[in-house]
Amino acid sequence: MNMPSSIVTPKTSSPPATQSEPELILRLGCYAAIGLFVFALLAVLQIAASIVTPIISALVVETVLARVSDRLMRLGLSSVVAGFCVIGFALATGALMINALIEPFSALVARAPQMAEALTTLISPALQPLSNLRNALLHTPGAAASLPIGGESEWLASFVGGLTPALGQLLIFFASLAFFVSGRTALRRQLVMAMPERASRLTAIRAIAAVENALSLYFGTTTLIYAAVGALTAIVAWASGLTNPLLWGAMSFAAAYIPYFGVGLISLSLAASGFLAYPHSLLALAPATAYLVIHIASETFVIPTLLGRRYEVNPFLIFLSIVFWSWMWGPVGAILAAPLLLSAQTLLGLFREPEGYLP
Repeated sequence: MNMPSSIVTPKTSSPPATQSEPELILRLGCYAAIGLFVFALLAVLQIAASIVTPIISALVVETVLARVSDRLMRLGLSSVVAGFCVIGFALATGALMINALIEPFSALVARAPQMAEALTTLISPALQPLSNLRNALLHTPGAAASLPIGGESEWLASFVGGLTPALGQLLIFFASLAFFVSGRTALRRQLVMAMPERASRLTAIRAIAAVENALSLYFGTTTLIYAAVGALTAIVAWASGLTNPLLWGAMSFAAAYIPYFGVGLISLSLAASGFLAYPHSLLALAPATAYLVIHIASETFVIPTLLGRRYEVNPFLIFLSIVFWSWMWGPVGAILAAPLLLSAQTLLGLFREPEGYLP
């Protein structure tokens, strides 16, 4: 019996194509190789921190100073002469600041034991429950008060032992900075021409220009704002009757480049100095409170308004970056955390855009 032509047999839909097992194993192997490479790279960066950190610091500083060098080159100077002029001016400015602040800094260091005692008095009520808990766990009441303190000879030996590596890192930093600034144009050209295709060369040009623009704009803007914060902090210290107000302004300016931790250190130091000036008054907290208000206003309102959303970085990511790079490279890593995060964010934003820009 023939089936009617109007009846159509339903077609069974084939199941969606799934990834074959060899392809899945190959993909997982690629991911594992990338992960091992990342872990190995991080291990090398941590082991070679004494060499890597001054070179990366010099590269960041060179990126910020590159705009000044370019303007000098437009005036007719060669790249080498312009680079050394910029470095010489930066070194001269730093030497003048150190010479002007060395005496008040020495006086502040001489008062460090008194400030530490005032700071201990300030935070001891908050730490007393923890101290009681520790004594209860150890069954030795008063054990927290007997901490061994090394002699002056041990302190001097540790200081001298750490001074030699620091001088070596400073030498690497200044040498790298000189070579980066003087040979920036040639180094950039060689990096671009090393790319095999024209598209990759254009991508390299856009990436270098984007990072330079981001870092120069970010640090140029924040330097002016932090200088204003330092000036206002000096005025607050002077109005509060603290000694060496210029030193307080300079320290607040330098500490602003270390997000969170630098601000906390200056706040605690101002609070300790306030308790030395006003032992039994609430005016002791006035300098630290005023400094916190100034810094929070600059970070919350002024910097985002001037930089815009393009260079806005999530505060939580900044905190994670500081924690990670501090664990990797110590205090220098905390300083480099913000520029490294900003560079990574700029590159990610550039590669997400379908069309970049040429410098």
